[in-house]
Amino acid sequence: AYYWYIICRFILYWHAATFWPPFDDMTTTRALPVAGGAAPAPPYALPAMHFAAALVWMGVAAVLLVLMAPRLAQGRVFDAPVFALVHVFMLGVVGSALFGALQQFVPGGLGVPLRSVRLGYWGFGFLQIGIVLLVGGFWWWRGAIQGLGWVFIFSAVGAVSRNVLRARRHSVNGLLVGAFITVAHSALGAGMAIALARIGETLGWWQVDRLALLAAHALFGAVGFGTLSAMGVGSRMLPTFLMGPGNDTRWLHWHLGLTTSGLLLFGGAAVLTNGPGMRVGSAVLLISGVLSVALTVRWVQRRRRTLDAALWHVMSAFVAHGTSVLVGARLLFGDAYAFHTWAALILCLVMGWLTTLVVGVMAKILPHLTYNRFARSHPHISALGSPNLLLREDWQRSSAVLLAAGWGTVVTALLLQSSTAARSGALIWSAGVVVVLANYCRIAVIGRVPRAAAPQPIGTS
Repeated sequence: AYYWYIICRFILYWHAATFWPPFDDMTTTRALPVAGGAAPAPPYALPAMHFAAALVWMGVAAVLLVLMAPRLAQGRVFDAPVFALVHVFMLGVVGSALFGALQQFVPGGLGVPLRSVRLGYWGFGFLQIGIVLLVGGFWWWRGAIQGLGWVFIFSAVGAVSRNVLRARRHSVNGLLVGAFITVAHSALGAGMAIALARIGETLGWWQVDRLALLAAHALFGAVGFGTLSAMGVGSRMLPTFLMGPGNDTRWLHWHLGLTTSGLLLFGGAAVLTNGPGMRVGSAVLLISGVLSVALTVRWVQRRRRTLDAALWHVMSAFVAHGTSVLVGARLLFGDAYAFHTWAALILCLVMGWLTTLVVGVMAKILPHLTYNRFARSHPHISALGSPNLLLREDWQRSSAVLLAAGWGTVVTALLLQSSTAARSGALIWSAGVVVVLANYCRIAVIGRVPRAAAPQPIGTS
């Protein structure tokens, strides 16, 4: 019943985003409001703790990827530790960062205040506890711990949704962005419902096609929640970062409609174990992927500024997104049961596309928030003169190269079923993560440098 309720919500929001006149308000790019605008910005600690958690989980993912890469190359996608790795990426890195970015973006970019800052803190706590329980439950394969983890994660999603989804109704700056966010959260809810259905099948409560449900669960998470959130928020952020026009309303309408339709078709066919229906849904999702890549090319071609180090990560992420479309096409027109190809697709989406995008967007947001918060009280931060100098640009470019080389090598190795190359790619990607973490640790070191003592005049004691 819950699953079909989600489907009805998808249909309503698809028609709203595609056909209703009020959604034609995004004809031009509007600068993101600064602190002190119509809606009060949340405290620095709320987005900062989400981003910090994403960095911690990225370090965990770097370790697990090195351990799990050979299994993935062998197509062992149903090993319990592999499930742990995927959820570290999707919930720990991407989920933490997206929830933090949304609770900063909704007041600043859409002009709608959060319902409750305290609720945001509770959501953060629920999310991190849930991820720890879920990852531990997968690693040691304890169904009760997994179920408890999903309860906490469901509570976290409810808290964040209550804080940010009101922008869908009240924003005057970006109703279409609000629709993207709402459908993305609906996809996340549907993905969790599918996960509960799979757990029920494991416990013997009912019979479903486990492979079909796992595929639907992965796509609802990576494409429904991750990609729709990224494209919705990115449709405001990226043109602003690139100083380009943002009159992309019709493109975004089609992208939201196609992605929603593809998820509906694929998810419904997975529940009914209908192979042709799943292929039709996959084809629609591929078309939406091509459209999103074309939209990115449009943003880059119309930019009025050069790409800085942070945008290198963003461009690398969209290259990974395009690569995932090619890998998905290989599954659609080839062997749909090639598990190593499925592993390549999921890692390309969550590691290459979403995680790299998180690194790039974080490098744009977190230094500015930190500088605005601590410049007056920390002289070594204010002495830099610009938030862009909090992160070393050469380290950012090095991490962009290492992360891109890493995910590219891992995906290629999985397609070729080479365990050695997969381990090598994982090591390269992990080296990029080390550079990213070192760059943010540098901010903490700068902030803790003691204030230099003022020189005393000669002859005084």
